[in-house]
Amino acid sequence: MPLLIPKVCIIILHLKNIPCLAECLASLETVAYGNFDVIIVNNGSDDLRGIAGQSKLKVEVLTSPSNAGFACGNNLGIREAIKNQADYVLLLNDDTIVSSDFLDILVAEGEKDPLSGMLGPEVLYYGDRERIAFSGAKFDRAAGTFAFPRSGELSPAPGSSAPVESDYVTGCALLVKKSLIDKVGLLDERFCLYWEDSDWGLRAKKAGFRCLVVPAAKIWHKVSASAGGNDSPLKAYYKTLGHLLFLDLHAPRAKRKILTRFVRDIAWLLFKSSTRGRLRKAWAYINAIFNHYSGRGGRGWH
Repeated sequence: MPLLIPKVCIIILHLKNIPCLAECLASLETVAYGNFDVIIVNNGSDDLRGIAGQSKLKVEVLTSPSNAGFACGNNLGIREAIKNQADYVLLLNDDTIVSSDFLDILVAEGEKDPLSGMLGPEVLYYGDRERIAFSGAKFDRAAGTFAFPRSGELSPAPGSSAPVESDYVTGCALLVKKSLIDKVGLLDERFCLYWEDSDWGLRAKKAGFRCLVVPAAKIWHKVSASAGGNDSPLKAYYKTLGHLLFLDLHAPRAKRKILTRFVRDIAWLLFKSSTRGRLRKAWAYINAIFNHYSGRGGRGWH
């Protein structure tokens, strides 16, 4: 009898960028892996029936009642994937494109060890295709921050690097085993946007699983396209809000140090910066800190 190939369900969370989604689906059509389907979770208002129907892939579209953020939207897809008997779930940003062999490489690595619970490809910049955006992370509990080894470096030749341990796998391309989900649970929905993948990774490691980045597998990411760019107030708000919650859960002693850094950033924006939009970005930091301590959390940015 032929060996059974683990079933993978790819979950793509979509908000509003149809061209990005179309390019992502087109790249997935080149994927050689023999047993996967796609769930698009529509967090926006676009009608996706047309783009799903035109794809050569098996595509299911779920519509979220509202845009409740990354964790809630992906959890909706994860629950559907588990109902569909998935052995692995892959979270994939709609602003990515993938190499044809990335899924074969990730699943093959995952099958080597039951405790390799989260796996990710090397993430390269879409606009600088040989430069690394993410290839692993190490958490400094005392500082309350992550270091990102090899980020910004040029990628070596395909297949030349062995898998590396990481404290989490970025949610823009995160392959997770159902066995891990059964034990650790879903993404924490108190995180709206950013830090939920970091939290999930540390929870997985605490439960005895390994998080691996597999550099032989490659994807390309249009970094921060969905959040308005690297320096957008939207990104500043949600990264600050998520960081404070993350510290409460994993490194409470580092919180004062991080708050001091945020205050310095706010002061620089208000009194020294001459960049466009500096006041709106300063307000994003202030709004996030206020909402965290007032218990509002969630989608408070406006």
